[in-house]
Amino acid sequence: MSLRFSDVTIERIRSEYIDSVYEIERLSFKDPYPKYLFTMYAIISPETFLVAKVLDRVVGYVIGVVRGKLLGHIVSIAVHPEFRGRGIGKLLLSRCIEELRRVGVHVVRLEVRVSNYVAIKMYEKLGFRKAYIVRGYYSDGEDALVMYLLLP
Repeated sequence: MSLRFSDVTIERIRSEYIDSVYEIERLSFKDPYPKYLFTMYAIISPETFLVAKVLDRVVGYVIGVVRGKLLGHIVSIAVHPEFRGRGIGKLLLSRCIEELRRVGVHVVRLEVRVSNYVAIKMYEKLGFRKAYIVRGYYSDGEDALVMYLLLP
């Protein structure tokens, strides 16, 4: 399927999207978050929990939260395997960063598996910088790279 950016819409999370988001989570991660966590984030961070849709199908999501008043945290981001490599993740993250900036965040941070080169490259293209490594962060023992973005 050929995809244009005009085919992709970004929306705030709605309760009817939780099942689709959870399915994307399960297809994307070795240790998926439990489904109830998505419902919780939808309640506490509705402005920064966004989904990408193509023809009414949820194909990706990003969860951002505000910690304190100035720090934004990207909890999770994923795109359905059928739609990867088309810029949807970058679009989602850019919109989430805009929303975080709008609510007063000055720094955005995230964690990523050190082996996830594709994601690291995307984050760097969006201006994220490498901060430090957290040894054994993931349940399988893999390290996490912590990255941050300073917002003007």
